Amino acid sequence: MNKMHTMNLTLKNFSVDSDDRNVVTVTLDVPGRSMNVLDRDVMRELCDVITALEKADAARAVIFRSGKESGFLAGADVNVIAQLTAPEQARELIEAGQNLFARVARLPMPTVVVIHGPCLGGGLEFAMACDHRIARDNSSTQIGLPEIKLGLIPGWGGTQRLPHLVGMKAAVEMILQGRFLDAKKAARLGLIDQAVAPETWEADVSSFVDRVAGKPRKRAARGGRPRRWTGRLIDETSAGRAALLWWTRRHVADRTDHYPAIEAALRSIAAGYRSGGDGYAVERDEFMGLVATPTSKNLIGLFLAREKARELRTWTPTGLPALEDPIRVVGVIGGGAMGAGIGQLAACRGFDVQVLEVDQAAAEKSRATIKASLVKLAGRKRWSKVKRQDVAERVHVGCDPGALADCDLIVEAVVERADVKREVFANMDAVAKPSAIFATNTSSLSVDELSTATRRAGDFAGLHFFNPVHRMELVEVVRGRDTSAETLSRLVGFVRALGKTPIVTGDAPGFLVNRVLFPYLGEAVKMVRQGYEADRIDREVRRFGMPMGPLELLDRVGLDVGLHVARSLRDVIGDTSEVVDCLAVMCEHGRLGVKADGGFYEYHKGKRREVATLPAGVVRSQYAAIACDFRDDGLTDIQRRVIYPMLGEAVRCLDAGIVDEAWAVDLAMVLGTGFAPHTGGPLHWIDRVGQAVVRDNFERLAIAEGNRFDPPKRLKRMADLERNFLDRPSLSSG
Repeated sequence: MNKMHTMNLTLKNFSVDSDDRNVVTVTLDVPGRSMNVLDRDVMRELCDVITALEKADAARAVIFRSGKESGFLAGADVNVIAQLTAPEQARELIEAGQNLFARVARLPMPTVVVIHGPCLGGGLEFAMACDHRIARDNSSTQIGLPEIKLGLIPGWGGTQRLPHLVGMKAAVEMILQGRFLDAKKAARLGLIDQAVAPETWEADVSSFVDRVAGKPRKRAARGGRPRRWTGRLIDETSAGRAALLWWTRRHVADRTDHYPAIEAALRSIAAGYRSGGDGYAVERDEFMGLVATPTSKNLIGLFLAREKARELRTWTPTGLPALEDPIRVVGVIGGGAMGAGIGQLAACRGFDVQVLEVDQAAAEKSRATIKASLVKLAGRKRWSKVKRQDVAERVHVGCDPGALADCDLIVEAVVERADVKREVFANMDAVAKPSAIFATNTSSLSVDELSTATRRAGDFAGLHFFNPVHRMELVEVVRGRDTSAETLSRLVGFVRALGKTPIVTGDAPGFLVNRVLFPYLGEAVKMVRQGYEADRIDREVRRFGMPMGPLELLDRVGLDVGLHVARSLRDVIGDTSEVVDCLAVMCEHGRLGVKADGGFYEYHKGKRREVATLPAGVVRSQYAAIACDFRDDGLTDIQRRVIYPMLGEAVRCLDAGIVDEAWAVDLAMVLGTGFAPHTGGPLHWIDRVGQAVVRDNFERLAIAEGNRFDPPKRLKRMADLERNFLDRPSLSSG
């Protein structure tokens, strides 16, 4: 390829070439980044490229593509959005993007976007401004507008162009859910022109460009591909659109108070259908109004915290040391739900996996479970036959400990009993190679205590995955007293390679998530004992913003598991005896939760039905609340009783050094428990309401309910000093 004379530009992020067909290829490859993003520098250069293309009379077509194998374009740089401090800055950013993409849409020659990997947010908005889009048909291709997850809406034309391409109904679903599409689904909707097989990728791209080069530009008509009569009714009639918007608003009514971007997106989409209206101006104004909202600031903060947690240097001073023996082969001891989930995930991510079971019968059962799960996953992900075979061949299940001799990492996922786990590690210590790391998936036992069963305390740590493994993003990497920096770095790198988010915690009962979660669950159990109805408690907590209430969560975790955690936390969390007694009665009556079709609710095939009639002795009396004059924190009495115990324990965990920084507490609780994301996490919530208000309400709760509600000492200090948890530098616990 040769440089066109009209493309004689000095560019850092782009390269511009032309071939003998007079087809120009613009390649984006942002230096120093693993994924292309649109920051101010990239946008300035893109503006220069578009200016040159507007004058490139000889060009018969333009191809936009990525020079990175990681993907096409992940969208706007979230750091830029996070730094917006005034509405005028937001307006400038949005107007610049809208105007630039409008110029792309007016280029005189056909434009083709070649997509592989992620094409998200502003990346998709740019692609939709072009005439044609083709995408590689494999599992890494993700196409979507995820701005709603940041409390925002697409601001560079996404709410206007997407409905015209895929129809209003599909556009509403994509934008409100932040849903990603694969190439085939995007092609069926009309969002892309063609899904291209990886095997013929470059040839098919070239053939597609040959077909459109030199031809009149394709103008996207409203409604895109032919649709069913229902889709045409919605897109082509005001009554149909009004009905869809009414139904959608009704369906999401319980979320709009916490997530104003939902209503903003609907208003922007609707404006794009108004005759004579300026939908782009509405989109711009709505975006500006959202940037300063607490919800958006909190969700953006969580996004940036997640990125920080995935950086190696966050957890070790120098990042990942130079390793001569990186983790390639993973052993998993125990092929139950957790062990099988960990093994399957590792295999899918390219690791060789050896699962060890106690005997041949257990190995056969585990092998069948993993195979069935992989078949289901392969179907959902639309893996090729080669991909299916590759992943399946990476997993080996057996009962010979010697098969783990060459593993770089051995993860234990057996029954939650210290004696059993210690025996497992003692036996493996004699088998594993000297450089192997041992990790326990325990949720409540001491990592330091388990490590004494081996001669490798420096290479021993916790890897606490959450159930179900394939869905839960968080992994607690538990640092033992003797865990080496190199071991910690290797485990953090391993968690990242699995596509998960690591939070490094100290070795303490319950670690971080279970330690903070239990007082919340326990308070709900105590309220049931006092005569509160389970569904009333859960309903109030969902209104706060939790994905499910504490009692339904207990049912799904398993009341036997909850009982085990309650007993393990007796020494660090006071007043647990009542919770232990209640859960013990429930377990004695076989009410273990969803897995037994009954806990605090009745279940059928995993779906919740009516509130259960509880065993005798669970409900002790009808509760008479002590009247208290609480300061305004925006909570109802029920919400306050169950949320405040979680707030208090979050502060105590920070004070005890289980994690070092407040942002890590908040991120872990959002990812690990679903703590209302719009709040930013428990410590963010305290900062917003005010330490003095929360302290005073703790004191009032302590008068009414007992000293378990005594405010944490750190909270009282910070209230006196008028300091926030997320202020820097962090307040020491002195």
